[in-house]
Amino acid sequence: MSRLRHSGVKVRSLARLADRGRTTRPLLARTLVHAALTCVMIASTIEPACIRLVAQTDVAPKRTSRTKIFTIAGAVLGSLAGLVVRSGGASKGGHGCLGIPCVVIGSTAIGAGIGFAVGHESDRTYNSRFRGVVPLRLSSVNTDLEGDPVALTAGDELVAVGGSAGVELIQESGPMTTASLRARGLNGIMAIALAQPSGWLAVGSPSGLYMFPPQAGAGALVRPGDVAAVVGGMGHMYAAVDDRIEIAPLADDTSRTWPGITVTSPVHALGIDSARSLLWATTDRHLIAYRMDGDSLVRVGAAPLESVGLRLAQSGDTIAVALGEQGVRLFDVSDPAAPRAVASWTIAHFAYDVAIDKQRLFVAAGPEGVYVVDLRTSPIHTIGLARGMGFATALASRRGYTYILDRRNVVLRRVLSDF
Repeated sequence: MSRLRHSGVKVRSLARLADRGRTTRPLLARTLVHAALTCVMIASTIEPACIRLVAQTDVAPKRTSRTKIFTIAGAVLGSLAGLVVRSGGASKGGHGCLGIPCVVIGSTAIGAGIGFAVGHESDRTYNSRFRGVVPLRLSSVNTDLEGDPVALTAGDELVAVGGSAGVELIQESGPMTTASLRARGLNGIMAIALAQPSGWLAVGSPSGLYMFPPQAGAGALVRPGDVAAVVGGMGHMYAAVDDRIEIAPLADDTSRTWPGITVTSPVHALGIDSARSLLWATTDRHLIAYRMDGDSLVRVGAAPLESVGLRLAQSGDTIAVALGEQGVRLFDVSDPAAPRAVASWTIAHFAYDVAIDKQRLFVAAGPEGVYVVDLRTSPIHTIGLARGMGFATALASRRGYTYILDRRNVVLRRVLSDF
């Protein structure tokens, strides 16, 4: 009888332990949930405080690493998930890697890995927004655009914006009203140019080079082929067509191959130095100078590039080349036969376009906005970042103004270069 009583005590003790385990697991689960939620709340409240700090101090703040926070939160949630899953199958027993320790360790590792990935992406996105430079609040005159604009150029009196709706010609002065819409219905516009002072408009697309007379009139296809870049001169247009740079007269409407020069690498951007009769071109790996001699081009000199030269801008003896992920490279071109790299600027994640005005370099950095760099100092100094310019992909500077193509808001913005 005593043995039965003793066995009954053991059974009741085990039952109490089991009941205690069943009540402890929910308590442990609630504790883990509270810990995980605390981590998430910390992560969600730090960034607004950082943003308020930026607004008050105009300096990008230090920020607690989201990678650490979310890795910890993921590990806590993973261990909780492991306990819940293993407890649900406890009645079936488990040994080895089916036991509670192994399951919890595995789920914790998985949760930590997921948290690390999420936190790392959050930190990367934040670093794209706050690059350690002073925010600039630039006032701008804006005008709404049509369609999906991709190309921008500025002339003496008009700014031209090309895209899916055609080419919008906008008055430079005053409120920037649209003067006319040209090349309507032309698909795939990628490059545009205004020849000064004549006002002829050149439009480049994958189907060819089109010329439009000043002010009004139908355009004509003057060269079939894939046109990547175009720039206007006094009496000619210079276009990068397939593997050539060609010289097309303004008033001709004949479709044919024009005089020019064959380039061994695709040309991405063109620029004219009228004062010295030079044509500058960027390729996959070089900045090249050509002498404009009538209807021919003669190679003068070249300098290597670290990456594809997407766009270029010139002011006096300085040329800036946008290199995408490689930032911006500055060259001294006082001797065109031997262009010399003098500085690199690599703060932006991606440099889409560049413009130079008033000894200031403007860099279109896509979702980051527009960076402004002072070229008068050595080394060059980043003045700040104008995040309010939207998704900036194209720039043009002329007569004290810089024009910014904001593709996010489909807007053309005009700011004072010397603000």
